Amino acid sequence: MKPGPVTPDRFKPDPFKEGLAAARRGDYATAAQLWGALAAQGDARAQYNLGFLCANGQGVPQDYAKAVEWYTKAADQGFAPAQFNLGVLLSRDDGVPPDYGAALKWYRKAAAQGDGDAQFNIGVTYAVGQGVRQDYVQAFAWYHRAHKAGHETAAKTRDSIAAEMTPEQLAEAGQRVDFS
Repeated sequence: MKPGPVTPDRFKPDPFKEGLAAARRGDYATAAQLWGALAAQGDARAQYNLGFLCANGQGVPQDYAKAVEWYTKAADQGFAPAQFNLGVLLSRDDGVPPDYGAALKWYRKAAAQGDGDAQFNIGVTYAVGQGVRQDYVQAFAWYHRAHKAGHETAAKTRDSIAAEMTPEQLAEAGQRVDFS
């Protein structure tokens, strides 16, 4: 005979979901506490959410360096939203020194997982030459990928940059993208 009742896992409290519920009701301090324990155990979702709270000063003091730290832990595990947000923080001069090369690296990792926002931001990086040589062909190709991934303004941005390109650049860009 087995001792006592068995509680299925589905009835056990889920600290991650409890953190989401706390955040939805605006109790960010509780969310940070719940996710903090999970993040320390290596939960990428909790690490990402803590990074977000740190970046926005919700439930914890605003601390961009801490946000970068938590986003990096989640990004290193392949969590695309963290890779994207890490790229954003590293591409701005907003609380942490910009590192355009690292920002592009993280955007590329998120883009490889189909993140349309990351693909769009890579396009921006090449369009303005942020830490790279300005390259409208690359920008066009990345905007096109972002459009294919469902980014709302990517097609319009791609078409705007096309108006600035030479016929040779347009021909090269056309070879790099699939218009189907």
